[in-house]
Amino acid sequence: MAPTLQELPKQIVDRILAFCYQSQLMSFHPKFYKTYLNFREYAVVCHNVRVSALPYLRRRLIFERYNLTVEGLDRANLTHEELRAAKKLPPNIKWMSNMRSVVGEGAFNAVTEVIISTCDRYPNPEDVLAMLQQFGVDLHAWPNVALLCVNNKSDYEVDDKESEDGATDWFPEESFTALTGYLLTAFPAVDTLWMDDNRCRRVGPRNAMSSYIMDHLSKLTRMHLRFSYMPTFGVKVLPTHITNLTLNVHSAYDYIDIPRIVAPSLVTLTLSAIPLNYLWDRFCNAPPGTGGGGKPAAAAGGNVVEFSRLERLDLTFHVPYRSIPSGKTDEDCSWERLNDKDGTDRDGAETDGGSQKGRPRLKTVSIKERSPKYSVLRTDGKRPRFPKLRHLFLNLYPGRVNDFLCDIPVEQLLTLRITGDLVVFKGMRLGGFTSMQQCSLTYFSGYKRREWPHGSRFMAKVLGQGPHVRSLSVTTCSEYRMYMPPADKVQCTGLRRLSITAQVSYADLPPILRRLPCLEFLDLQRTLLVKPPPQARTPDGLAQHLLSTDMQPISTSLIKFVPDVLGRDATDETVFYNIFMLIARVPSLRVLKIYSFYSAQFFRELLPLFKIHQLFPHIRHLATLECSE
Repeated sequence: MAPTLQELPKQIVDRILAFCYQSQLMSFHPKFYKTYLNFREYAVVCHNVRVSALPYLRRRLIFERYNLTVEGLDRANLTHEELRAAKKLPPNIKWMSNMRSVVGEGAFNAVTEVIISTCDRYPNPEDVLAMLQQFGVDLHAWPNVALLCVNNKSDYEVDDKESEDGATDWFPEESFTALTGYLLTAFPAVDTLWMDDNRCRRVGPRNAMSSYIMDHLSKLTRMHLRFSYMPTFGVKVLPTHITNLTLNVHSAYDYIDIPRIVAPSLVTLTLSAIPLNYLWDRFCNAPPGTGGGGKPAAAAGGNVVEFSRLERLDLTFHVPYRSIPSGKTDEDCSWERLNDKDGTDRDGAETDGGSQKGRPRLKTVSIKERSPKYSVLRTDGKRPRFPKLRHLFLNLYPGRVNDFLCDIPVEQLLTLRITGDLVVFKGMRLGGFTSMQQCSLTYFSGYKRREWPHGSRFMAKVLGQGPHVRSLSVTTCSEYRMYMPPADKVQCTGLRRLSITAQVSYADLPPILRRLPCLEFLDLQRTLLVKPPPQARTPDGLAQHLLSTDMQPISTSLIKFVPDVLGRDATDETVFYNIFMLIARVPSLRVLKIYSFYSAQFFRELLPLFKIHQLFPHIRHLATLECSE
């Protein structure tokens, strides 16, 4: 009999609630107040859960604004025009907060995070300040508040349209300054700023938190900044005590204006929408005017940037898009140019009604631009050094990753994640990653004819890693079948988790699984299904087919299996034939997860087959059937 929450050890309950709390990370823009209400409900389940939930109830001080005019609307049943009309109605604004509960309990010392979030139009700083004053935030001391999260959302359909029509003036600079002063007074101990700001045009040239960043920069050690435009920092070089930095901007051009960053101070670094061509020029070894080892600053830096403490590096690269006629390659279109909206081509010649006479109107698609300005890693500029790097994440890398890895001590990496075109992985050798435990590789390509057989070689290279790898995720966006390597070429025999999203066949899996004696979790998506024989397309026929098939175990360690049920031509009979043929030979299986729209037939017709010992002689431990949308 399964234990109840009241009977579970406190450590288990703590882990469950920690997972619920962390699943609402700030980077995913949750509605924080609703999360708070969820934990209030957890706290009344039983005494055991209440003890674990109370610290989460008191950790965050939340001020979240909702536009009740649109909050209760069923957006799924509204047209785009109806939703826009509803948004333009006079807003019924309400701030939701747990302030009164915190004050009533006197839990001032328990609060470590302050959230100011808006879920509709961009907030007027004067309104935010008035709200905080109304709650009397500055009347209490908050000695342990170390994190300030500001989540400013703009509904572009409303905010930008109003600014274009001149119906609303820009927010005055003084309103930002006044809000900054209040926040600095109320929460003087903040050392971490988490800001998400998709500024509307009414804000003007400055970001809403620019004043706060400039005035409080000397006390910040961690900054997580996500915005549509770069804020004003007020300094040419970030302070050396900034150890954790995340910068996510709308355009690579904005990185020209950011201050220089002192590399030796950083422990984690995340940059998004960055160009390759001057990546390392943004960093320095020491602030200007200070030298290292008694040397002048210019000599101390040289051409090497020393990231002496950096453990995690996460880079997402800027890949510009432009339009070309559909069905043509970039090379095919070197002689063709699309017309401007006013009917004038790029050479200044006028055309009939904006289209070329005698030539059909061209449909356009977006492709990734291969401009050296953004995709060439300069080898004559500054070069980085990472003596303590353990976790590397490269997203949308625009060139061959070998050029980048020349600067990385790959033998000491524990985690590696790379996404990009198939060309990214050409020539990449994984044999040197001798300490790697987690590996995630994703490729996509716009040139399908070139993918095969490179995709199969890629799969062989990935599965040919050594037994040190514990978790492996492989995702390919090819429509071609990916052939698995011969079983004797599979060297990652220490795998415990394997996720494959690719056109691999169920028929290729048994020999691979036999080479993975430690595998506990298997997730298969976009998998090619084996067509069942005619006699196995009914429950009775499937039972007879299983009785006549060799059911020797192919895995004695697999605990959880997440099969693909959305493949091409995936009928119920085909899906369950492939699943049953696999799990019937996995005696250790405890959890099977399938999609809920298959569960009705599964429970009605197929689940009873498990009770026939001759069909599933090894299935003794299956305890859970998970169903998800």
